[in-house]
Amino acid sequence: MESIDRLLAELKAEYQESQKKSAELKSQSVVQPEPLWQPTIVPSSQAIVASGKNLNLGDFDSDLAQIKAEYEKQDQAPEVAKQELVKAEDEAQNPVQKIVKQEQHQVETVVQQQVPVKSHREKVRQAQVWLKKLSKDSDERFWFDQFAFKYGSRIDAAIDYLQVVNEFD
Repeated sequence: MESIDRLLAELKAEYQESQKKSAELKSQSVVQPEPLWQPTIVPSSQAIVASGKNLNLGDFDSDLAQIKAEYEKQDQAPEVAKQELVKAEDEAQNPVQKIVKQEQHQVETVVQQQVPVKSHREKVRQAQVWLKKLSKDSDERFWFDQFAFKYGSRIDAAIDYLQVVNEFD
């Protein structure tokens, strides 16, 4: 507020100064020598005064434009401050949001890891049931024993065999 008052006071002082100068110019009579010839068009005293006012108004207009720009800048200051506050709040929330997203990603990763484990456990259970149903004297049992010889365990061999023949649900 003080800066606005200061600017207005400066503007008022400049305006009064320009008014004094224009008044002095009006009061001074310009002595011109008598021309030897009479021009056909002579500027009137009103035109001269008007042109003097226009010169002073040019300074006034530039000052007015400057004050207007400063006023607009000050009017925008609360908006800029509000935008900066919102931006600061967003930046403050971003680390929290990042942490939440990381935690969600970790939970999803754990769940995804548990699904194959559960699935593998189910396959192992089904393979064990299939092996128990396999009769000891059957040709299928003899063939499976030959097949399982290449595997580390009979369960792994049964899982692979059941996957091939699509016995898993």
